[in-house]
Amino acid sequence: MGLKEKLQALLDQAVRGLQAGDRLPADLAVAAELERPANPAHGDYATNLALKLAKAARRNPRDLAGLLAAELRTHAEVFSGVEVAGPGFVNLKLHARVLLEEVDAARAAGERYGDADWARGRKILLEYVSANPTGPLNVVSARAAAVGDTLARILRSQGAEVFKEYYINDAGRQARLLGESAYARWKESQGEVVAFPDQRGEYSSPALFRFPVDGYHGEYVREIAAATATAHQAELATATTEQAIEIHRENAIRDMVDSHRSDLGAFGVEFEAWFYESSLHQQGKVEAAIQDLKAHGYIFEQEGAVWFRSTAFGDDKDRVLIKADGTYAYLAADIAYHRDKFARGFTELIDLWGPDHHGYIARMRAAMQALGHAPESFQVHIVQQVNLLEHGRPVAMSKRAGRFITMKDLVDDVGRDVARFFFLMRGTDAHLDFDLDLARRHTEENPVFYVQYAHARICSIIRKAAEEGQAVPGPGSAAVFDGERAPEELELTRNLAAFPEALEVCARTLEPHGLTFYLRELATVFHRFYTVCRVLDPEAPDRSRARLALVDATRVVLHNGLTLLGIAAPESM
Repeated sequence: MGLKEKLQALLDQAVRGLQAGDRLPADLAVAAELERPANPAHGDYATNLALKLAKAARRNPRDLAGLLAAELRTHAEVFSGVEVAGPGFVNLKLHARVLLEEVDAARAAGERYGDADWARGRKILLEYVSANPTGPLNVVSARAAAVGDTLARILRSQGAEVFKEYYINDAGRQARLLGESAYARWKESQGEVVAFPDQRGEYSSPALFRFPVDGYHGEYVREIAAATATAHQAELATATTEQAIEIHRENAIRDMVDSHRSDLGAFGVEFEAWFYESSLHQQGKVEAAIQDLKAHGYIFEQEGAVWFRSTAFGDDKDRVLIKADGTYAYLAADIAYHRDKFARGFTELIDLWGPDHHGYIARMRAAMQALGHAPESFQVHIVQQVNLLEHGRPVAMSKRAGRFITMKDLVDDVGRDVARFFFLMRGTDAHLDFDLDLARRHTEENPVFYVQYAHARICSIIRKAAEEGQAVPGPGSAAVFDGERAPEELELTRNLAAFPEALEVCARTLEPHGLTFYLRELATVFHRFYTVCRVLDPEAPDRSRARLALVDATRVVLHNGLTLLGIAAPESM
């Protein structure tokens, strides 16, 4: 049981004590909430429990806070101060010994410190990145990769079962355009002119379009076309135009997926499955999903098309699933895909989508509810745009024109650790300015190096202690020293003890950026402690042992936090 859970148990005990004395109704049941005050002078924790109970208890919240405070003061071995504040808050100050016990807890748990089991029993399918296989991964996909991978690690640390999946749109118009683009480049290389219609499907003036109007222009398309021509020379020699385009499409998709897999692997991101959209069509799952919606009463036909009555679940308009020409709309396959996820036994679906998909959420949520799934079982988080900045100015990017910095370019430039940390420094719903100049600096100005340096410095202290014959004491020794503790010492203790809570918040909100904030703050507090407090002091061996235990616990937390971010925790820098 972590520190916060122990305190919540004492709050529950206080409520039961008031109920036993008939000072609170016996049937009251409100979960205790604890938070860390923004101002440490207000205590180590604060609770609004009295405010939550007051109405049902028909009591003045401040009076009720006084009763709770009196109950909590009976635990003098835990609290050095319990005060009523404001309209009914109760501020709690802990004895230093209670905090220091968390130092020992961190060292005893080691790599498991911060783990919890409150999410046990949740079976989550986490889908993220899922970029169209029409070109190299860009920096928005890289951000989604960092967020998704870290979120999976954090959720698993809290006991959830998480399955990571990448969805490949290999059956839509964009995949067709990639095939047409590669085919056009192949014909170009042979000195031939290719005719493509305009966006209306017509051959307007000029009569011939030498490249698909919405095609992909990147140099990678020429490379794919050349590789396809070499590998399929005999087939292409006798193929019809349609067959040749399909050969190029299949080869291009395969090459792009292999490229995505390789680039993500280099970024430290692996998936349990790569799911192809085409498999849904091949196995009849798209039609099965439509029939399922029909059986639930949410399908109708109008103007030759098949519609989903998504307005029944709050969408702003109904949606076409089968167009009048008999082809499926994108939504049909997406519904089938998410239906398939539930059919595989997952109880929760979490999707990370790109910034251009915000308007798509309502219709997908409507479809899941129409199929009988609870609203909370399907969650979407939008991973917003990334703006690369160099010398204070935006770096222009255009995927279709082929002029953009790829995920691989960025990782090769600034390094995996830096890229992952920078992508996780803001919430997913906010645009991210990625400062390339700062990312390239190998100094403490760079936030990831600042955190890593704190870990490396602790490892150096421990090595020096060993050289001087001062072994790091085992768990159970942190609270042994009874001398006066420096304020910086206690501040560091409070901060490292907050690690389990920081992880829980990240997991519950599905926002892993809170972990980078926490680690930066912990590193700052450690550096401040190290500047003021002498760790290795041969004239004060007991104090040295206590401080060695404290810095070792800080090492554990920094190591565990960086590992959850998918970032190295170096022992020297």
